[in-house]
Amino acid sequence: MKSIKSLYAAAALASALVAMPAFAATPIVTGGKLMGATGVSIGGASYDVAFLDGTCSSVFGGCTTNNFTFKTLSSAFAAGNALLSQVFINSSAGAFDTRPNLTNGCSNLVACNVLIPFAQTGGIVLFKDAVNTPLTSVDFTVPGMIGANTSTKSLSSFVYAKFTPSMTAAVPEPGTWAMMLAGFGLMGAALRYRKRSTKLRFA
Repeated sequence: MKSIKSLYAAAALASALVAMPAFAATPIVTGGKLMGATGVSIGGASYDVAFLDGTCSSVFGGCTTNNFTFKTLSSAFAAGNALLSQVFINSSAGAFDTRPNLTNGCSNLVACNVLIPFAQTGGIVLFKDAVNTPLTSVDFTVPGMIGANTSTKSLSSFVYAKFTPSMTAAVPEPGTWAMMLAGFGLMGAALRYRKRSTKLRFA
């Protein structure tokens, strides 16, 4: 009976942890503006990000695929989702989710388009766009392209996101913790059951 209760407890804890939102990165705020963040968890690795205006070359020190941290559409997509779930959130530091104009480089009240480039070909930069709007349910990521020489300074709702590997270790997401804890719980329950079933009984 106790082993069954242990299993129920482990399952309940796992469910609760899976339901928890991903942890938040640490925002970098200057004068009320969100300049970037540290400790953004993407694919088990930790990154720092800065929101910078300019041309592709001026922001990344050159505008080739080799200059970008993420080099595939799928990895840039993961980075965009990480921004929406970990950086563009409302907290005591600021209402960075519901007020997109608080992000550095964005003055538009309707949306902030944060560009994460992953390739450059023929003078065209391919990027994943993390679109932050005043409504969390409307936030999304979408692929796009921009001229390599186009400056985001001339676009009120566009800014580049420059990612660099962080010195801070990535924190496992709640789903990972849930799997680990559920596994430990099941292992413990299995060992208790095995002990009981191997006891010698005399008539």
